[in-house]
Amino acid sequence: MKIAKLRNQPFLLLMLKDGEHEGLFSAALMQSFQQQLNDMSLRIASDHLSIIYADQIKKACEIVLGITNLGLLTLCDNDAYKAKQVIKTQGIVYCFRAGWSEYNKLSKVSPAFFDTVAISRYALGMHDMSDIFVLHNGFIKEGYKSAKLVDVYKNIAASYSATSVFVDHDEDVLLYELQRFLNTAIALQLINSTKKVFSNTSYQTFNELLQSTAVDSLCEEIDVAIERFSEQLSIPTKSYLQEVGLLAFTEFKSIIKQQVDIEIHIQEILELPITLANELHGDFEGGYDFHADDEDDIAYLTPDEY
Repeated sequence: MKIAKLRNQPFLLLMLKDGEHEGLFSAALMQSFQQQLNDMSLRIASDHLSIIYADQIKKACEIVLGITNLGLLTLCDNDAYKAKQVIKTQGIVYCFRAGWSEYNKLSKVSPAFFDTVAISRYALGMHDMSDIFVLHNGFIKEGYKSAKLVDVYKNIAASYSATSVFVDHDEDVLLYELQRFLNTAIALQLINSTKKVFSNTSYQTFNELLQSTAVDSLCEEIDVAIERFSEQLSIPTKSYLQEVGLLAFTEFKSIIKQQVDIEIHIQEILELPITLANELHGDFEGGYDFHADDEDDIAYLTPDEY
């Protein structure tokens, strides 16, 4: 990409121009390359874009340029001489396939993250100086982080999920639920429970601890519980949770320190079995709705009059 930045064009186009100028690529070969690029662009437009609009055809051409450019850079490691030899001996389609193989790695690293990356992100304009290689490696890095999130989520959920585990592909949802599992782990540590899921009895014990312990002392106990729990984690899992900030337990500590409606708010950040949540809320349907549907609940339980 250093060469491309100096001359204000994607690396692939520079190599084609240089090769033609140096007599390395014949007129017939250049025409063949142009036809192949056109054909691949139409295929991309047909498979991934709407070909009704002319600007979409242009976008398809830019995607083909970006993917092919990525493939060429992967094959030649930014070496201009090697790049021209690859183009001459292997052809443009070979470079595109190499780029497509790189692009497709995302789907193997993290299918969920791959679905969020539009192929148009790989588009390169005629005078685009963007480093497609850096862009792609950034996506790969994010893909690994996404895959790690799913792996850690499944691992923690296997112990602390109160219901059957359903892995949502939305990373925000996964992070939210993962924090609930971790909060539950710390809450159970505070009452020295050997169980991984709250029961009615253990939750009442936890609630009594919240009401009977001074805030400062409780915060100290939370820090001890966090340290004890963290020691049980594998190094990769602990490192990941620290990286995304889930071992800070910011919300948990905030609720404890504020002491405002603590009985209500603490329930919302813990993973509780549905039956226990219903008992705590006095609500047949579950969910803290301030008993808004109690009349419907009672009507449901009342036998029909004949």
